[in-house]
Amino acid sequence: MSAVRIVADGTPAPQGSKRHVGGGRMVEVSKNLPAWRAAVEAAARLAAGPAWVPWDGPVSVSGTVAILRPGSTKFKDFPAGAPDLDKIQRAIGDALEKSRLITNDSRICHWNIRKVWAIGVPGMDIEVRQIES
Repeated sequence: MSAVRIVADGTPAPQGSKRHVGGGRMVEVSKNLPAWRAAVEAAARLAAGPAWVPWDGPVSVSGTVAILRPGSTKFKDFPAGAPDLDKIQRAIGDALEKSRLITNDSRICHWNIRKVWAIGVPGMDIEVRQIES
């Protein structure tokens, strides 16, 4: 089984929450989303290397996303609040596709990502693994 470890620093941002800006247009709510996706994309390209051939089969993504602890929080020991983990995963999946690590984020058949408080720099440490048939 082949796997790639990807470590990216940056503020994990959700993708999928939209707001109406008029004229039938919608924009992402998170102002941090472009920087987060760029950080994940760059880290994935670095991890894969220049001769990488994008995976076009089922993959599993596992690891940790570390977010900054706000000044006050209802849950001291766990980041059981915004941003939503599923929306952070959505941004990661799109970045993995854009980086050409995988041909399409629909190839992700399994997620095992946990959200934790960052100790120091926020970011992620994940492994993308091919699933053998």
